[in-house]
Amino acid sequence: MSRPFNAADRILAAKAIFDIDTFWSTSFADTGLSDLNYCDLFTQMWLNREAPPQPKTELYALMPNISRRTAVKYVQNAIDQGMLAEQECDTDRRIRLIRLTPAACAKVERFLDHTCACFSSVGNP
Repeated sequence: MSRPFNAADRILAAKAIFDIDTFWSTSFADTGLSDLNYCDLFTQMWLNREAPPQPKTELYALMPNISRRTAVKYVQNAIDQGMLAEQECDTDRRIRLIRLTPAACAKVERFLDHTCACFSSVGNP
């Protein structure tokens, strides 16, 4: 870091974090996926959106703050709500491949735009 942040910057950062969390909850309230663990899942998936769809069982690790059992339920709920799309694997019918839907990508991108705006004033003279 080139310079330490002052108290005013830290206050702005803390407020931005709360604002970002609230924005996520509000943005996904219509889907029932407003829990911040979905933020972890969807944001990680968005970062890898150009990669091939991932096996369903690999998604559970993208939600490190909840148990595997709960993560299984969360992933299925996201599929049921149309935020994740599920398809069969061509090479192994036991594997279900998962990707973000276009609707989920749009919501995540709106969230990331808001996040950038929230932090834009932090550390700027």
